[in-house]
Amino acid sequence: MADNKRRHERIPVNEPASVKSGDDSFDGTLTDVSSSGAAVEFDFATEDSRVQFDIGNNVEVDSTILEHRQGRVVRRYDKGFAVNFEGEDGPDSSTE
Repeated sequence: MADNKRRHERIPVNEPASVKSGDDSFDGTLTDVSSSGAAVEFDFATEDSRVQFDIGNNVEVDSTILEHRQGRVVRRYDKGFAVNFEGEDGPDSSTE
């Protein structure tokens, strides 16, 4: 088992990413990725105030590392959210 009680090792990254939720698309930054999920953050000072992701929302994350990965929001925090990829049996962590 990986550190921090996670099933998969998280790899820190700093990469532009696009997140689609329904018909809306938002630009953010992919901050870490594992085989079962990822974290995406947003610069709320410059991003549209429409950025709103609720736990359970289905999203698509697209970046150089993650090409059109479908997932579900499993955790929110001040700057962004964590997503669990479709086909995985649960989030990397129950809480943080």
